Amino acid sequence: MLRRHLQHLVERSLADFPVVLITGARQVGKSTLAQALITQDWRATYLTLDDRTVLDAALNDPDGFLAANPAPLVIDEVQRAPDLLRAIKRWVDRGRKSGQFLLTGSANLMTLRTVSESLAGRVALHHLFPFSLAERLDRGVPSFLGALFEVDDARALLKRWRRRDRPATDLVDAILRGGYPPASLMRSAVSRRRWFDSYRQTYLERDLRDLANIQYLTDFGRLLILTAIRSGQTVNLAAFSRELGLPQMTLKRYLDLLVLTYQVSMVPAYHVNVGLRLVKTPKLYVTDTGLACHLSGTRDWVTLERQGRVGALVETWVANELDKWIACQEDDYRLYFWRTHTGQEVDFLLVRGEEIVALEVKATTKVERGDLAGIEACERALGDRVRFSVVLYRGEQVLGLGPRRLAVPLETAFLGEVRT
Repeated sequence: MLRRHLQHLVERSLADFPVVLITGARQVGKSTLAQALITQDWRATYLTLDDRTVLDAALNDPDGFLAANPAPLVIDEVQRAPDLLRAIKRWVDRGRKSGQFLLTGSANLMTLRTVSESLAGRVALHHLFPFSLAERLDRGVPSFLGALFEVDDARALLKRWRRRDRPATDLVDAILRGGYPPASLMRSAVSRRRWFDSYRQTYLERDLRDLANIQYLTDFGRLLILTAIRSGQTVNLAAFSRELGLPQMTLKRYLDLLVLTYQVSMVPAYHVNVGLRLVKTPKLYVTDTGLACHLSGTRDWVTLERQGRVGALVETWVANELDKWIACQEDDYRLYFWRTHTGQEVDFLLVRGEEIVALEVKATTKVERGDLAGIEACERALGDRVRFSVVLYRGEQVLGLGPRRLAVPLETAFLGEVRT
């Protein structure tokens, strides 16, 4: 098993909280991670609600189910029995002991009011994503992004940079392959396409029916394809409505379900009172580029180039890698984008407290002077809050572009190590 970067944080939470919840899309490896955590030091029993017998017992008598299966327990796919969470609350309240329950779910349970009220103050929440680039290559958590918040200037960072041979990976392959563990580890592109076909069908016909009454799955499936085509763009409900022929209220509900089940993510716009009219609509990203390529009928890079979608898919890949990195950090990082109504834009702002790192993504192999226009506008608007500005590009060298500006190869940003 490839070790997941999230594992050390989950282990720490089990030592401190009575309930730990791992959420994420179906097939990202939640069950595998949960079972890997069962050791001589934490001898839990593993139960999955995908087993019909186990599910019926949990649905019919949640309290009796817990009494018959004493803690510590791993309960997989817990969203299938919401009343079980209330029983867990009662069980925990009778005796607060750390590491009693490790739960997994394929939906963001904490957005459901009844669930969040049941687990409030009792649960540590972790989000597991598909493989990051570093995980798939069996590398540790990269330290480059965190170092941008610690060093004073580009020169200091480059001195601490651990220069390695160029990683044995191909960005094009990483984007087309995606990060879902079963698909990303397959050698055959044909097998991956079959896996994605099965995943899409299972998601539409099972996961959605477990969570919501979707009357017209065909319409929902069309929206899923459209989000893949529009990944990296701001959400425009009116345009989606015209293209799909669906009411905006229905679209809003469907998009909320896509977020709830981790098929898409929304990156909000960054707002401060700087006297500029800033775009407030969030940007939408499909959470796996392999799935996005499959849904949009893209089998190779030539097709992406012909469609003019290379930039959007590279940006989507970066958004996914940033989310994966943030999920494994002990510090609280937030992700935004910055854009004014006059068109000045920076793809991502990585924010810790009041400190900001601006990240501009380019699908080119060289950084031109004009590529810094958005960064320069952002630096003027946000001032000293911007610690560093980085252009992520498809070149090969880490270059200083100024006292606090860098150009960094895309793969290097998510594999690179900086000495502490």
